[in-house]
Amino acid sequence: MLDSRGFIHVPRKVRIAVLVILASALVLAIAVTAYYVKLDNPADPKFSDWILVGMSLVQLALTGFAAALLLFYTEKEVGTTELLKKTDHFLDVSIPETLAKASASYATRLDGCKVVKLGRSDIFGAAYELSQGSHKLNVWVGVNVSRLIVIYWFEDSAAEKQALADRLKNVFQFTFGGAEKVGFATFFESATVKPDKHVVSVWSSIKLQHNLLLEPSERLFWLQDITMMTESLWRTAIRENIAFSTETPSPL
Repeated sequence: MLDSRGFIHVPRKVRIAVLVILASALVLAIAVTAYYVKLDNPADPKFSDWILVGMSLVQLALTGFAAALLLFYTEKEVGTTELLKKTDHFLDVSIPETLAKASASYATRLDGCKVVKLGRSDIFGAAYELSQGSHKLNVWVGVNVSRLIVIYWFEDSAAEKQALADRLKNVFQFTFGGAEKVGFATFFESATVKPDKHVVSVWSSIKLQHNLLLEPSERLFWLQDITMMTESLWRTAIRENIAFSTETPSPL
């Protein structure tokens, strides 16, 4: 099966079978070579040809085994099914594990927090609840191959058009100013999500140059950057007595 860039995507069972065959061939070639080396007599090297053949087989099997490992286990673009699996792993495992390192205050910075995924993943993102003591924060994180979106909702009880949004821009200028330096663009949007529930949705988005799902170092960087941004926003909101919405955030 070829993916969109012409790379061969081999099923797991086939990969294992090929590696087992090549490993067996390598062991057999080494054994045969060792057998003829033991039988050979330097004074009468009648098995020298067989030794050369055995060494050639060892080299061939070793090269094949190394090439198979490189082909099968080097990160590269794969089919849509594999990319969806990587997306699920990013949302179900990577995001919660990294967000759990955030804390609600400097005093509790070594404790981390509890992270719970809120419901199922949607099209390409999921919402999470971070809690530490009495402090809670809900955040939605989405990864669409090479695009990242992070969303926070704030309680807007007064529902005054743009009043809270303007205050949030000022309060979080350092949080989102730092995010802008690495490429995030942040937007503030007042919205009514229920007849009696008003929020300000703060969402940061970035379009990356690489396929995030296939670049381990890129994934690590953005996972940690999202966590740092979330921690900064959490601590600032607590200091400024700004309430997060108890509703589950998502794209509006």
